[in-house]
Amino acid sequence: MRYENVDFDFLSAAGPPETLRGTVVVRDAEMVLEVECPDEPRPYTIPAKATHNVFHGRHVGLPDDVPVEAKWTQLDDIFIGTWIEHGIDYVFTFRLPDAEV
Repeated sequence: MRYENVDFDFLSAAGPPETLRGTVVVRDAEMVLEVECPDEPRPYTIPAKATHNVFHGRHVGLPDDVPVEAKWTQLDDIFIGTWIEHGIDYVFTFRLPDAEV
């Protein structure tokens, strides 16, 4: 299933809260996050497999892309996790819309 226009909310002690948009693809025990960043020419693409109900993945992109590592889990209808970019830790959350595309 593919979910478009997903809001990803990011919190960090390093700066103000930020909401980015993207896409989530779910198949079996795998989830792929594609998060659009206004300062980047292409989205962060993070494929992840679930291990003990926790997804863990790294951005797959070009060699000069910023490395990003993320892990997340589902609590009721919200996904919550950590996102590490440029050595800064973020907490991020997202919800999947009711209707998939």
